[in-house]
Amino acid sequence: MTVSNPGNERDTRPMVSRRTLLQLAGGGFGLALVGTQLRVSAVAAQGDAAQLLVGANFSLKSLDPGRGIETTTNMVNHSTYDSLVTFEGEDLTTPKPSLATEWTVSEDGKTYTFNLRQGVTFVSGNPLTSADVKWSFERVKNLQSNAEFLLEPVAEVQAPDPQTVVLVLHEPYPGILPILSSPSLGVIDSKLVTENGGVAGPEAVDTDKAEAFLNAQSAGTGAYILSGYVPDQEVVLVANPDHWRGAPNFERIVIRNITEPATQKLQIESGDLDIATGLSQDQIPALQGNDALQVQSSAAATTFYVLMNENPEVGGPFANPLVQQAVRHALDYEGILSLAGPGAVRLAGVIPTNFPGSLDPSQALSMDREKAKSLLAEAALGEVKGQLSYASDSTIWGVQMEILAQKIQSDLADVGITMALDGLPRAAALQKYRDGLDQVGVWSWAADYPDASDFLVYLPGRTVGMRAGWPADASPEAQALVELGERAETTIDDEQRVELYHQVERQLAEIGPYAPLFQPAVPFAFSANLEGVTYNSVWGVDFYSVSRTA
Repeated sequence: MTVSNPGNERDTRPMVSRRTLLQLAGGGFGLALVGTQLRVSAVAAQGDAAQLLVGANFSLKSLDPGRGIETTTNMVNHSTYDSLVTFEGEDLTTPKPSLATEWTVSEDGKTYTFNLRQGVTFVSGNPLTSADVKWSFERVKNLQSNAEFLLEPVAEVQAPDPQTVVLVLHEPYPGILPILSSPSLGVIDSKLVTENGGVAGPEAVDTDKAEAFLNAQSAGTGAYILSGYVPDQEVVLVANPDHWRGAPNFERIVIRNITEPATQKLQIESGDLDIATGLSQDQIPALQGNDALQVQSSAAATTFYVLMNENPEVGGPFANPLVQQAVRHALDYEGILSLAGPGAVRLAGVIPTNFPGSLDPSQALSMDREKAKSLLAEAALGEVKGQLSYASDSTIWGVQMEILAQKIQSDLADVGITMALDGLPRAAALQKYRDGLDQVGVWSWAADYPDASDFLVYLPGRTVGMRAGWPADASPEAQALVELGERAETTIDDEQRVELYHQVERQLAEIGPYAPLFQPAVPFAFSANLEGVTYNSVWGVDFYSVSRTA
C-alpha cells in the first residue's frame, strides 16, 4: 500500500541505541542481546553480501504484534515472531507446522489441540511454553486493538501442560487455522514483556504499556530480531543465530520506506536496493530487460471493487437497486483490467481466486451499456449525478487509484451517469469511507488472513457492509444472506463449505451494493543473485527463505 518518506542511508552496523540496551537490560535481556549483536557485527563487516536492502511503501502503525495488522507490520513481524502455523511461499491454502508441530480437531470442530515444538527459545533465552501462547492470545483479545477480531471465534485458551495449547471455539470455525498464521498472533515472550509493561488480563486495554518496548525490540522466537525502527523511514533487523530452524542467510536487513514507485525503480536498477516491493505496473516492461534483475508478480489476495451506499441519505440515487445494476453493467471491465497490469484477474465475486469458495472468473458480469441505459430509464430518476470517492495518493499493488477512478468516471459518463471525482489524501479518504459517508467509492480489501471467511466483510452488517450503509436487518433478503454467510464460515465439511461460499457470492452479486472489479497481481523486482524471493499477499516477503548466490 502507500505512505510516508524515503529512508536515509545508514551505518552498516546493527542499530541498537544505548537507551534501548539499557531498557532491555532492565528486563534481563541486555547481555544476551549484546552478545548477539557482536556476533552479527563481525559477520556484517565482511561485506554487503551479509546485508539485504528492501524498498517498501510503509503501512505500519506499530510493531507490537497485539496492535499491528498493516502490510508492512506483517512483513516485519513474520520475520521476528513465529506463529503456531504458517504457509510456504505464495501458497495460501495449506497450513504448515511452525511453533506447533501437529494439531488435532475434535469431531464437533470446536476444540483444536496443538503440540508445541520442543527446545524453542525466545531471543532473550527464555524457553517457549504453552503459557506464552496463552498469554499472547489473551493480550491480543484484551488490548481491544485492530487485531482483536482475529480471535473472535475463540472462547478460551488453555495450557494444560508446557507443550500443549488448546483452543476452545464458540462454534465450529475452520478458518481458525489460517487465522493462526497471522503475524499479529506471533507468540510473545510473556516473561520479558511483562517485565517491560505488558499486560494480558482484562485490564490490558487501560494498563498495558509494552508498545514502546516492542517498537524498540522484538520479543519473539523469529529468525530475525528488531534492531532499529525509525517511524516513516526504516526498519532494521539483525539475524537470530539461535533460531530453531538454524541461523538465517542474512546478518542484517534494512527495510526502507520509499513511497514513490519511480524512486524504487531507480534504486533497484542502481543496486541501492536488493528487493523492490512498491513498484507500479507500468515500470515492469522496462525492468524486464535488465539482466541484473529478476521481475515477477504474485496473485494478491485482494479485491478491488466499487461501493454504492445503500443509505438513501448518503447514496441518493445510488441506493436504488436499478441504478446499482446499471453501474455494474456500465463498467468496461476489460479496460479496467488493463490498468491493473499483467497477472490481474477479473473477479466474478468478492472472494479472490486464491481461496476455495471464489467463483470462476468466467462467471463475471460483462459490460452491456445498452442494458445499463435501459435500467436507468426503468429507474425513472431523471439525470443521475454523484460523487466518486477514493484515495488520490494511493498506489495499491501497483494500481494507481487516481487513474482507476478516472476510468470509472469515464465509463459511467458513457451511459449518462455524471460523477464528480472526490479524491482525498489517503488518511482522509479512509476515514470518510470507514464512517460510511462515501456516496460511491472505489476501494480494495486485502486479506487479513488467508481464508475466504475474511471476505464475508461484504455481508450486511459486517465491516464493508456497514461502510456501504447496509445493516444486517436492511431487508428479508439481507437477513437471509447474513444467515447464509454464517453457515458458510462454520460448516466443517470442505465441499459443503465451498458450495455455501459460492451461494454467498451469487447472492451478493444479485442484491449487494458492489461491483467487483479485479484481483491484482503484485509486481516486485529483485537482484538476480538472490534466490527464494516470493511475495505472500498477507505478509509480503519471507526473509528467512531468501539467500544470495554470489
